Amino acid sequence: MDNLNIILAILGIGFLIFVHELGHFLAAKFVGVRVDTFAVGFQPTIFGWRARLLAFTYGDTEYVVGLVPLGGYVKMAGEEPGSDRTDSDDEFHRKPIPARLLILVAGATMNLIFGFLLFILAFTVGVKQQSAVIGNVTTMGPAWNAGIRSGDLITAVNGVSWSDYSNVATAIALAGGSNPVTLTIDRDQVSRDVDVKPLWDPIAGRFRIGIQPAISNRIAWVQEGSPVAQVGLQEDDQLRAIRLSIPSSDLLAVPAQGLTADRLLQSLASLRNSTAIGNLGLEIQRGNESLIVTIDLSPDEDGNNRGIGVISRMRTVLAIQPGSPANDFFQVGDEILSIGVAGQEQQPIEVLDLFTIGQVVQDRDAELILSNRRGTQSRVGSEDLRRWLGEELIIGPAARTVVKISETAQQQLKIPVGAEIVSINQQPIGITDYIDEKLNPGSEITWIDATHDREQIHRVMTEQGEPLRLGLILGSPARIGRTLPGSPAHLSQLKPGSIINAINGIIVEKWQDLSSAITGSKGPITISLTEPSGIQNDVELEPITLASPLGIAMSADQFTEELPVGEAVIQGGRQSWIWGGRIFLTLRALFAGDVHGKNLNGPVGIIDLGRKVSEVGFGNLFFLLALISINLGIFNLLPFPILDGGHIFFLTIEGIRGRPVSEKIQHYVHLVAFLLLITLAIFVTYNDLLRLW
Repeated sequence: MDNLNIILAILGIGFLIFVHELGHFLAAKFVGVRVDTFAVGFQPTIFGWRARLLAFTYGDTEYVVGLVPLGGYVKMAGEEPGSDRTDSDDEFHRKPIPARLLILVAGATMNLIFGFLLFILAFTVGVKQQSAVIGNVTTMGPAWNAGIRSGDLITAVNGVSWSDYSNVATAIALAGGSNPVTLTIDRDQVSRDVDVKPLWDPIAGRFRIGIQPAISNRIAWVQEGSPVAQVGLQEDDQLRAIRLSIPSSDLLAVPAQGLTADRLLQSLASLRNSTAIGNLGLEIQRGNESLIVTIDLSPDEDGNNRGIGVISRMRTVLAIQPGSPANDFFQVGDEILSIGVAGQEQQPIEVLDLFTIGQVVQDRDAELILSNRRGTQSRVGSEDLRRWLGEELIIGPAARTVVKISETAQQQLKIPVGAEIVSINQQPIGITDYIDEKLNPGSEITWIDATHDREQIHRVMTEQGEPLRLGLILGSPARIGRTLPGSPAHLSQLKPGSIINAINGIIVEKWQDLSSAITGSKGPITISLTEPSGIQNDVELEPITLASPLGIAMSADQFTEELPVGEAVIQGGRQSWIWGGRIFLTLRALFAGDVHGKNLNGPVGIIDLGRKVSEVGFGNLFFLLALISINLGIFNLLPFPILDGGHIFFLTIEGIRGRPVSEKIQHYVHLVAFLLLITLAIFVTYNDLLRLW
C-alpha cells in the first residue's frame, strides 16, 4: 500500500508540473510562437538510450513523455540567446513584450487556477481535519502560563476564525515572531480571548506556544502480541474508564466523564506504572456493546528492562497554573506531608498522585484534607484534586537539597550539605537549582535535616552587617517515595523516605542515575541507602523485568469537512487566498528568522508527505496538491532569475530601457541563480533525509 501511495504522490506532483508547462504551451500557441518541444517528465540517457515512454511529432512540435514523471519543459523557438535564432516572426524573442509576458505568466496562472479547482474537488470529496481542540499543554509554557487547558477549543487566532488545528498552528507560527497572539477559545460553552506570547523552539525551528492537538478515546492501533492484544482489544474500540486493582483492594477508578482523552491516557499510563502486581481493568465501548477487559500487571519474563519497583518522592508543589482554582488551596513550594478524609486520621505520604488518592478514598464527592510543611491545611474535593493533578497542579520531587553552599553562608547559618531548604523569608522554594541572591540582614531561612530528625524544623536569621550571598546549588537525591506493591523493593521492605546512595558501589547522585545503574547490572544487586532515621544500610535484592508497554495508540480527534459544490467553491476560493498570502508570510518569517529553513520541504519530503496524506484519503491528497499548485504558481512569479518571475523582471527592464539586458549580464545572473538553487536543493533534500531517517 505504501508503494501505491508513493506512486499517487509522484503522479499528482507530475500532473501539476504538466499543468504548468501546458500553460506556457497554450499561451505560446495562442500568440503564434513556434514550440519545438513539449516534454513532460525527465528523459535520462541510459547507455545511449533516452528514457522515454512516448515521443512523436505533430506539426512543428515534438511531444515527449519522459520515463520519470517529474519535471518537464517547453522549448520555444528563439527563446534562448544563441545561434538557434533565425529572426523568424514565430520566434519568442521577435514577439512584442505583452505577448512574451503572457507566455511567461501563463504557467503560474494555470497552477493558480488548478489549485483553486483542486481545493473545490478536495472539499467536495471530503477533507479529514485535525480538530482545534487542545490535547496537552506544556507545563510552564506560554499557553500554560496564559491559563489554557486541555479540552479548550481554539476558534480564532488574532480575530481570524479557524476550525482545524493545522490552520491554527500555522497562523500562530506566522503571526510575527514573539509578538503576542490573541487566541479565542471555547471552554464549557463560554468564549474568551487569551493573549499568549510565543517562545522560540530551537528544535522545531519556529515560534510555538506549547500546545498539542487532542487525541480521541478511540483506539487506532493495537500492537501484535502486546498486553492489550492478548486480552482482545481491537482497533476502533473506545476507552471509557480505567480501574486499578491489587489483591488486597480495589484502589481506583477513573471514568472518562470530565476528562479529555489525553488526560485519560495519562491516567492509564500513571496507574499502569503504580504497581507490579494486580490488574488493570479497562471499560471499552465496541459498537453498541460495553465490555470490561482485564490486563495482568505481572512482570514480563521476556522483557529486558529491569527495575526494583520504586517511585521517587513527589509531594512538592512545583507549579500552579495561573487562573486555576488550585491557587486558592496551594502555594508553589508547598510540601504535602499527609492526606486524609474529614473526620478520619490523616496518613503520612511521600507521593501525591492518583494511586495515593485511591488508597485514601474512593468516594469522588468526598472532601480531602491535605497538610503541608507550612503548618496549614487545605480542604479540597477529591474530584477537583484528581482533575488538577498533572495539568493545573504540578507535583514532583523538590530540587532543594543543598549540594553546595558558599563558605561564608555555611559558617554564619550552619546549614550543612544535604539539608533541605524549605523557604527563604517565608517564600517556599519552587522550581530552581541555583540561588545566589544577596539576603539583607535579618532574613529568615527555614531548613530541615534530610537524614536526621526530619520533623525538626530549623530557622536561622542572617546577621547584621553586609548582605549575605548564599551561593546555593540545590539538587534532588534518589529518595524513595513509594515501593510498588509486589515489587522487589516492596518485598525487601525498603522504606519510603530512604535515600539510595549507590548501586553495587556505583554512586547514585540523583534519581535519573538509578534506572541506568539497575539496567546495566546483572543478577542480584546491592543497594546502599540511608533510611529516614539516618541509619546506613545495605540491601541485596534481585531486580525484576518490568512489564511491557500496553501497546496501543489512540486516533487523532478528527472531523471530515465535506461540502456541497456551491460551498466547496467558496471554501476553495478562501483557501486559495489564505495559502497564497501565507507564502509571503512564510518568506517574511524566513528572512526575519521567525521560522528556520529546516522546516522547508524538498522533492523527497514532498513525496513522503504526499504518501502519508494519500493514506488518509483522496480528499486530503487533493488538498495537498492544491497547496503545492498554489505554491508553484506564486513562487514561479517571484523576481528570481531562472524562474518565470526572473524572466518577467528582465522583460520589464527591457520595456523601460527600450532594449534588452545584455546577454552577458543575463548569463552571469542566471549562473549565480542556478548555483543558489542547487545549494537550496541540497539543503532541503538533506533536511528531508534527516526527517525520514
